[in-house]
Formats: sequence, C-alpha cells, structure tokens
Amino acid sequence: MTAATFPEIDTPGMRLITRLFRLRDLIFENALREMDHFGLSQAEYAVMATLRKSPAPHELRPADICKGMLLSSGGLSKVVHGLEHRGLVERRDADEDRRGSLVRLTSTGIALAEQSMKAVIGSDIALLQRVADTDQLEALAEALRPFTEALDR
Repeated sequence: MTAATFPEIDTPGMRLITRLFRLRDLIFENALREMDHFGLSQAEYAVMATLRKSPAPHELRPADICKGMLLSSGGLSKVVHGLEHRGLVERRDADEDRRGSLVRLTSTGIALAEQSMKAVIGSDIALLQRVADTDQLEALAEALRPFTEALDR
C-alpha cells in the first residue's frame, strides 16, 4: 500500500523499521498478557525485574531503579507503595545516607519476580519460535548487533 500511495518512504530502511516496530508490539502485547497472569502491571514487572537482576540482596536506590525506565520518581513511589502493600518489596533507610532509602525484594517478591520473568521470557521466545528456529533467531540477533552497537554509542 505504501509503495503506491507514498513511494518516497517505501525504502528498505523503512520496511525494516516498520517490521521491527510491529515485532516489538507483538512481543510487548504477549508479555503484557503474561504479566497479567501474575497480577503485575508493566511498571510493577519492570521494577521487580530490575531489582531481581541486581546482585543479592536485590535492593537499589529508587533513583537507580528509575534509570532506563519511563517513570518519574513520583510514579515509581506509587508502584513501590503498591508492591510494598502486597508484601513483594520493602523499603528501608540507606545506612550511609539517612536521607535516602533502598527498595528490596522480599523473599515472596524474589519468588514472584523469578516466576514471572521466566514466564514472560519463555512466552516471548515461544512466540518467536512459532516462525523461526533457534539458529534463525541467533542469526537475526547477530545481524542486528552492528546496528544496536553503533547506535548505542
């Protein structure tokens, strides 16, 4: 359709971008369905995954949780409050700076984070494996590497 109606943008680069965006949307929608099975919003899942990926005892300053997330400090505070209310995280004062605080996964939070991360990642991989085998996925990942490495600089 684009080739006939707007040929100036019907380029290999635009087709790649369109397909990457569509693939991202499909994976994101799939991930949201999995998160919903665990009663987690995207923001809650992101906070818990960020904490779980940090070294034990899986705690970070709120500012460090916000890095790379599209959440304001107020938005993060609301998410953390909800997770705290559910017994998934706990807040404590930072030992070296009483003005700061740390957010830590509880043992229940660690278990839910691990279970939900395995389910989300597994479901996303299963989605991709409906159309490509492991070798094809590896080849595609490697083909995209130069783009992400060069553009991340």
